[in-house]
Amino acid sequence: MAEFNPDDTIGAYRVVRLLGKGAMGAVYEVVHTQLGVHYALKSFTLESGHVDVLKEKFLAEGRVLARLRHPNVIRVFDLSFDEATKTPYFVMDLVLDKGGTPRTLSDVAGEGLEEETIRQWFAELASAVDYIHAQGIVHRDIKPGNVLLAADGRVVLSDFGVLRLFSDRLRREVKAAPTIVTAAKDSRLVMGTHGYMAPEVERGEEATPASDVYSLAVLVVHLLTGVWYEPGSRALELLETLELPWSQVLPQMLAKDPKERPAELNALAGRLSQATPSDALPARGLPSWKFIAMTCGGLAAAVAIAVASWFAFRSPAPSAAGSEAEGDFADAFSAEGIYEVRK
Repeated sequence: MAEFNPDDTIGAYRVVRLLGKGAMGAVYEVVHTQLGVHYALKSFTLESGHVDVLKEKFLAEGRVLARLRHPNVIRVFDLSFDEATKTPYFVMDLVLDKGGTPRTLSDVAGEGLEEETIRQWFAELASAVDYIHAQGIVHRDIKPGNVLLAADGRVVLSDFGVLRLFSDRLRREVKAAPTIVTAAKDSRLVMGTHGYMAPEVERGEEATPASDVYSLAVLVVHLLTGVWYEPGSRALELLETLELPWSQVLPQMLAKDPKERPAELNALAGRLSQATPSDALPARGLPSWKFIAMTCGGLAAAVAIAVASWFAFRSPAPSAAGSEAEGDFADAFSAEGIYEVRK
């Protein structure tokens, strides 16, 4: 499939610049040649491997997003094929920060964010996740890199490339075909990002709305504490030092049993909005002295706890899973959050 350069024309759109590129697709800032309005355009770029299967997933993503209307979910306005190159593409909201730069939560996770800002982002993402679940959609890959930051301060959930539809009506409307690729007989496909996937998904079970709830909680724990959450770790203990009642919200979302996780998130966000926010969060990585002093009350104890916290709480950042598959499968699928795991 073709790649495009500035001033190239794709259908009714002129390319302004490349915003990002993955294994399956590239995203460009484009301007409509007649309207003069700027959008983001995602084109399908895969040229080898399971092209037909992944192209169907690409088109289904566009058709699904075109049906969604929520201020914190990316919108699609157009889906078509470039006549010259036969490249499929869809056109979306162009979400840029105040400086005109495309940024995600991954870009700001270490910037000493205010707790109130994170609370607001959590409320917006909770609303977005409740909304897509009500439409019959599981995102399956909620993580900082898939949450865009808008110029007005909103967060926007994006990249539905590995979504799962559990609504029969929606599946019929968008003509969604299942992803069928032969894996090794002693393994099965898993979609998502390691470190954010719920335990049941890591085991190879089907993703459900409860799986998205877990992923969102992992994201928020990291924004609040600078620590990667892992089942059985002590990361949640750091929540006790914050003024908002996060320790009454996030552990529910991280329950090992998906049946014990909340089915709706708006009520949890409302509980946080009624509390008094703290002034600011500490610096990421090691807890700051201000943060430590909240729990120990003295400098000498702060030194001891800071050292202990580094060893007790630190855990590696999630990384892409290694795939048991070979060749085209590993190249095309693992880069898009689709992995193969042993049964």
